[in-house]
Order: sequence, then structure tokens, then C-alpha cells
Amino acid sequence: MDISKYTVEDFALNREFRAWVFSPSQSLNKYWERLFEKYPAQVKNAKIAKEILLNLNYPNHQFLEREYLEVWDRIDRETEEWEKKKTKTVKVVSLNSQSLLGKYENSGKQIVWFSQELRVAGILLVAFSLSLIFGLFFKKEPVKTEYIADAVYEEYSAPPGVKSTLTMQDGSKVLLNSGSSVRFIKNFEEDKRIIYLEGEAYFEVAKDTLRPFSVITGEVTTTALGTSFNISAYRHEVLKIALVEGKVAVDVVQTEDSRVLLEKGEALKINTNSGEVKKEMFDSELVIAWTKKKIIFQRVKLAEAVRILENWYGVKFRFQNTPSPDLVLYGVFQDETLENILEGLSYSARFQYKIKNDEVIIIFK
Repeated sequence: MDISKYTVEDFALNREFRAWVFSPSQSLNKYWERLFEKYPAQVKNAKIAKEILLNLNYPNHQFLEREYLEVWDRIDRETEEWEKKKTKTVKVVSLNSQSLLGKYENSGKQIVWFSQELRVAGILLVAFSLSLIFGLFFKKEPVKTEYIADAVYEEYSAPPGVKSTLTMQDGSKVLLNSGSSVRFIKNFEEDKRIIYLEGEAYFEVAKDTLRPFSVITGEVTTTALGTSFNISAYRHEVLKIALVEGKVAVDVVQTEDSRVLLEKGEALKINTNSGEVKKEMFDSELVIAWTKKKIIFQRVKLAEAVRILENWYGVKFRFQNTPSPDLVLYGVFQDETLENILEGLSYSARFQYKIKNDEVIIIFK
């Protein structure tokens, strides 16, 4: 759904938005979260619309929500009927001090009623009517509407061949692997700390019990209060979450048991295509080796090894001849040059190589 041009009225009149406001669920939360991620400029209008809708919700009247939605449905049905009629002509009588003088002058004026104007009028009518009726009986103070400024996002990336370390405003540290990026609201929000990750990063989270720290990678959200963990979320690869210290909760949208808890030393592998989720123990030295400038290939498939080397050294690989489909690579390299790594792998993998500027040509025997 395209909400790029939505006004406050558009949000308030949208059926899916009203369902989210009055009956939120995990699926609706994710749906609107993705929309606001795509259209961050619309967050302000959405918040105002939500406050307007909630202002009409008086908790002492248990049937208000149902009745309120019924009123909106009637407005929608009547609007659809009006849309079948192109225009409607009405007389306009001015209410200013010159109304009498302008009585006949204004008698021929027309107003064209379009569907959007009808919907806006519906908002005002419902708001006024319900506020008046329930205000008389329940004497409830109106909810104050907070006009929150549009969120300002910061984005950091580590291009191929570069690793980057960030220290966040809350004291948390993020080590970005090559070819990775993070995005987050500047200084975070008052009640939560959310980071969007593409690629791989190691997190050392500062403790803050009032503001959970969450990392979102596509359909997966990893949440912690104070801990250290590694997330690898490269495109077209299995998503891997490894917990080094503390505890984290991982929410996977497409699975029945949507939340998985991890203890120290546990890892979660998620196939985002099939939805398969697997929990297992992991070797911390192997998982966080990259943070110590170390490359460890332990039964690593060729495609993954190529991705690692391309990101690490900022090069592109090209192949001549087809390697064996069962080919896996082994090796441990501490802060080595690309040439030394290729030289070490070439014997067991049976290939020759050429390095031309930013291109690596692999020739299998």
C-alpha cells in the first residue's frame, strides 16, 4: 500500500489503520512497521490520526469501540453511494453579518462534494457527536495530542575491504563487518533502542532495563537488555544469530512459535526462504573471528568463502571452469594478504589464480 501522500484524515479513514489502532496484533504491528520504515515522513501524520481516534475512545463505555466502528462503516457505505453521483448542488447561506444582504447574491452558488470531502466531514461529524454525547455523560478529560517531530535516522556502512566500529549514544558498541550497514533513529527513542542491520555486526549492548535493545533484520527481531551477540544477515544466506554473553529473545514472524530464547553459547539459524529455524551450540572463536582480523574456513562452501573474501578485500571473483559441487574449504588466516590466502587455498582446492586490480580470476584444474 502506498501511503506516501496520506494526510491525517486518510489514516483515520483507512480500515486497516483503524483495525491496528483498536485491535493491534503482531501481524498488524509488523505490517505498519514495514510501511513506516518505507515512508518515515508519514509517521507524524499517523501518530496524530491515532491520537484523534483514541480521543474518541471512552473506556467507561464498553460498547464504544464496536459502535464507533459501525459509525465509520456507515460513513464508508454512504460515501460509496455518493461517489456514484458526480456532484450535488446545495445553496450556501453565509453566516456572517452580511448574510441578509448577500442572501440572493449567494443563492446560486454551488458546492461540489467529492468523496474525500465527505470522508473528512465524516471525521468531524463523528468526533463532534461522540465527544459531545460521551462528554456529557462521562465527564472525561480529553487526551492531549502530542505532535512528535519526524524521526531523524542515521545510517552507517562499512564498504567492502573496511571494518567500522561505532559507539552509540547509550554506550553500546557496534562492530560492522565489511559490506554491512546499520540504520537507527538518532539518539534512539525514549522507551526502546532499535537498529536495522544489513550484513554482519557484533553488538556489545549497554544495560538499560527501561529501553530494550532490538536488532531488526528483515522478518527477524533480536532483543536484549544488556548482552553481546553476533548477527550475520547477508542476502541469499542463512541468517545466523550467536549469543556470546547474556540472554536474547528472537522473534521470527513466519514461524508458529514466533519467539525463541537464547542462552549464552547458543546460536539460531534461520532460513528466511523456507522458514526453517534451528537452535544449536556454536564455537565463539569461529563466529567472532572476524572481529579479531582472523578468517577461519571450516568446511566452508565456495560461495560463502567468495562472499567473505570479496567483502574483506574489496574485490570481485570470476571463475573459469566449474569446480566440484562437493568442494569445501579449510584454513585459518590471521591478518593475511589476499594473495597469501589464495596461495594457501589453491593447493587443497586445486585451482590457479590471477589478481588484476580489483578482480580475482580463479581457474579450476
